[in-house]
Order: sequence, then C-alpha cells, then structure tokens
Amino acid sequence: MMDGHIIPMKAELAAEIAAWKYPGEYAVYNWEEGSSTDELLDGSSYALLNSARELIGFYQFGAGARIPAIEEDAYPECPLDMGLGLRPGLCGLGFGKPFVQCGIKLSREELGAGDIRLTVAGFNLRARKVYERCGFRVIRSITHRISKAEFLIMLL
Repeated sequence: MMDGHIIPMKAELAAEIAAWKYPGEYAVYNWEEGSSTDELLDGSSYALLNSARELIGFYQFGAGARIPAIEEDAYPECPLDMGLGLRPGLCGLGFGKPFVQCGIKLSREELGAGDIRLTVAGFNLRARKVYERCGFRVIRSITHRISKAEFLIMLL
C-alpha cells in the first residue's frame, strides 16, 4: 500500500487536479480549460496525500466515474464505479498498483463496495496492465458518446 492519507476532496485540491497536464496521447485525461470541478466536490471524490500533505492522486466514485457511452446498457446499477487519477509526474514510476490498491481498500472499507467497476481508455495499455495486476478483468468494450473512442469496462 502507498503511504498516504485519504481525505474528502477539497476545492483547492480539485483546482490542482484540474491544472494537471498529461503528455501525448494521455492528454485525453486533461481537464478541459475553464470547466467546472464541481463533480469532484459533490461528496463522491477523495484525495490521496503523501506524508508531506502533497497531492498524489484522487478517487471518484459513482456516476461521476462513468463516461458518456453510446451504449445505453453500459452501466448496470450494481457495481460501484471507481475513477482515479495519479499525478502526471508519478505516472510510469511504479506507483500505479499501490495507488489502485488504496482506492480498492477505500471503496471496500469505507464505502462498503462489493464489486468494483472502472472504465479505461482502450489505448491505455499501461493502466489496463496495472488494473489487471490488481485483479480487474475486462468485461466489455463501449464507445464514448462524444469522441467515439473505445473504452473498456473492467470489474473486480
């Protein structure tokens, strides 16, 4: 597990997340400039801070963790949806698995989740491998309503 503190999302942390810039094809995860961070402040999101109280990443649960899909049956009600984001400078450094495991622990111990569902961009093999090492498995492919890009729904 990562050494850190999970706290409910705060406005200043949401603003920091909105300013993150992922490089290259991962820019799809960048926050649109000028868009609201309200979805991170609705009580469904948490921040992971390191021992120096610096933001490492965030977790978002429920409907906010879903993408707008063309397929109407993409998200049956049962599993808890989990979205997550690791600070860009920490990506690719081996923090992925412990970061995801912290989110799993939070969802099970604090939110009472049984099954956990997440959605990942089809091109993002790096994240998919991390999720698979944490026990998630692909259950279906869906299409983003706006970009028409392929996304994968994974279940744990």
